[in-house]
Amino acid sequence: MLGCELPVGTCPDMCPAAERAQRERERRLHRLEVVPGCRQDPPRADPQRAVKEYSRPAAGKPRPPPSQLRPPSVLLATVRYLAGEVAESADAARAEVASFVADRLRAVRLDLALQGAGDAEAAVVLEAALATLLAVVARLGPDAARGPADPVLLQAQVQEGFGSLRRCYARGAGSHPRQPAFQGLFLLYNLEMGSRMLPLEFLGSSDPPAPPSQVAGCHHAQL
Repeated sequence: MLGCELPVGTCPDMCPAAERAQRERERRLHRLEVVPGCRQDPPRADPQRAVKEYSRPAAGKPRPPPSQLRPPSVLLATVRYLAGEVAESADAARAEVASFVADRLRAVRLDLALQGAGDAEAAVVLEAALATLLAVVARLGPDAARGPADPVLLQAQVQEGFGSLRRCYARGAGSHPRQPAFQGLFLLYNLEMGSRMLPLEFLGSSDPPAPPSQVAGCHHAQL
């Protein structure tokens, strides 16, 4: 990414130890982050399951030190954990899982933006994050509005994910092997969103487009 003065993160964990301890004290751990079977009060954080939560940057607040930022390799491992261990978890409702995953992926994008990662490695992280987010959103189905996940917020997060990835593509001078697929996915996704509001004749076709979740599912399976 641009801005070579930015540091590269050094945090080796999916969630910095300081945040784990603070959220444990404040009882703000998600149940997907606690030690399995733990009956302690307050519940203990599992370093292998806790994932850094999103925290909106405050105006005038100093940037977090490198020790609080996860480097691209850890961010990619975090996304793969969310995709492989959390996204299809049977321990929580799909809406709860989607809300958790969306928040943690938002934190991934923020960590990436706050450090001097290269565009090629940033694109790999952003592609994996977007594919994972699309997969959990697609699994919600028509009952999403009755769960803890906010459909409007989730759609905003999907658009934010597309925006971060497309800006990364635009900055980079090199080639990104998956760029054509994700550019096409962006068009399909927004066409599908538009088709929910417009008659099909306004879209110039009597056949709805193939669901972008099918395309995202292919990339999700490759993580």
